[in-house]
Amino acid sequence: MVVLAAAGGVTYLEIQPSSTSTPLQTTAVQQGTVLATVSSSGTLEAARDLGLNFTTGGKLTRIYVKVGQGVKAGQLLAAVDSTSSQQALTQAETQLTAAEAQLSSAEAAETPTQKKLQSDSVSSSAQSVTSAKQNLASAQTSYADDQTSTDQSVTTAEDNLNAAEQTLSEDEAKVTTAEQTLSTDQAAEQTACAATATPSASASATAAAASATSGSCSQAQSTVTTDQTGVTNAQDAVTSQEASVTSAQNAVTSAQDSQQTTLDHDQASITADETAVTTAEKSYQTSLDTQTNAATPVLATVDADLASVTNDNVTVQQDELALKGTKLYAPFSGTVASISSDVGMTVSGSGTGSSSGSGSSSSSSSSSGSGSGSSSTSNSSGSSSSESATSSGGSGTGAGGAGTSGSVSGFIVLTNLDTLLVQSSFDQTDAAKLKVGAAATVTPEGVTGASAISATVEEIDPTSTTSNNVVDYGATLALVKQAAGLKTGETVSVSVITGEANNAIYVPATAVTTTGSTSTVVVVGANNAERTTQVTLGVQGSTDDQILAGLTVGQKVLTSTATASTGGGFPGGGFRVGGGLGGGLGGGAGGPAGG
Repeated sequence: MVVLAAAGGVTYLEIQPSSTSTPLQTTAVQQGTVLATVSSSGTLEAARDLGLNFTTGGKLTRIYVKVGQGVKAGQLLAAVDSTSSQQALTQAETQLTAAEAQLSSAEAAETPTQKKLQSDSVSSSAQSVTSAKQNLASAQTSYADDQTSTDQSVTTAEDNLNAAEQTLSEDEAKVTTAEQTLSTDQAAEQTACAATATPSASASATAAAASATSGSCSQAQSTVTTDQTGVTNAQDAVTSQEASVTSAQNAVTSAQDSQQTTLDHDQASITADETAVTTAEKSYQTSLDTQTNAATPVLATVDADLASVTNDNVTVQQDELALKGTKLYAPFSGTVASISSDVGMTVSGSGTGSSSGSGSSSSSSSSSGSGSGSSSTSNSSGSSSSESATSSGGSGTGAGGAGTSGSVSGFIVLTNLDTLLVQSSFDQTDAAKLKVGAAATVTPEGVTGASAISATVEEIDPTSTTSNNVVDYGATLALVKQAAGLKTGETVSVSVITGEANNAIYVPATAVTTTGSTSTVVVVGANNAERTTQVTLGVQGSTDDQILAGLTVGQKVLTSTATASTGGGFPGGGFRVGGGLGGGLGGGAGGPAGG
């Protein structure tokens, strides 16, 4: 190597005699699925109790089960208010749409100045749409609330009027009765008093008879007087009640007028806000539809906008998970052991929980191609899966303690002795890549030809354990389907998918050279002409790397930079600096190979 560095001419002479040529080792750029995984070992344990919490906390709106009730895997257990999560997702989707529009503009060759103006316009318009929709929702809520409130006021006033009218009717009936009684007693009075005024036909009438007649007249007159007072009182009651009816009628009219005024005002607000939403959406659409004049695309701008779209996509996915996390599902069939909160209370959200387990972890990755002629699958534990890992638990099966703890806590504690979980641990580097809900495979160890079993990550310990200066985090995995013959305490190999890119453009990892933040490949063209091309990497597997930008399907790339050439003068023959000589002198980014 010292001779190589010291005198290129000498080196050229030493390799020049070779008369044979080793063909370039190339491979075609392919399209398929790229996977990244981390692996560990673990132990099967019975899921006696599992504390379940919402991934996303909030105010409890529904609890669908009760203590002692048997539930099935995937059954909805409870839900919290999803309003804020839905709003966050809507805003994230709006921002993603805006970012995608920016990327489209950049790819359509906008100038930096135009790009800045368009970006500001789209962002402002998107915010206006969000604000207008929120105002409309608030106005609609106010209308509904006022409708209920004013309906109640009108109903109360009408009930009062009906009662007053009923009382008036009764009082009027009393007046009629009193007047009829008065009329009858007045007739009796006339009869009694007429007998007193008529002279006796018999001169021998006694003084006693005259006195009796006079007493009957007086009594009749007294009765008439009492009846007249009764009529007057009844009429006074009618007059008073008529005033009450009038007051009740006025109250009904006032309530109806107030209702109409309030609802008219609310409806006017709704109409104005609907107009504002329409205007904002048109303005937003106009911003998105604005096209710039033709210009050469700025690669740096396109890359930056592509990164923004990628980040916004991640945000949308996270918000979708947060919205999904407002509902709590049973991860397995079992019995509800306890429920710690009631509807109306606020519960916290947590995507992770404490768990226990043992075993060392190691990183690995795999990739599989589809529809491109070749594929590969590998992992550090030596096991592979022919099954597709899918989640069986839905959202929200978060914290609450290790799945096999004798004392667990959570909003809902679910128990099932027949369901097996996997307790495992990962070093801090691999644990940082884990996510609750991630697909995984579990393979029994010590069993020849054992098949991999699909699983999902259910819990990740928030605190670590340290042994021999190695920091580990425990993780609990749930089997998608319980397999026959498994026993508690059995050791298994665990492989968790930490990254996945479907329908991705990819090349072998050996074709990629990365220096700092820059990655390149050597594209081999016609007549084996080589050209170093910068690429943007996505998911990086152990055997294949996803290419986000820089290559197209079908191009050939160099997978080994070692060459041996025949004849010709230097530099037509010779070697590629940093090529097949162990990656020395530049690490594979040297000059062109001889033809």
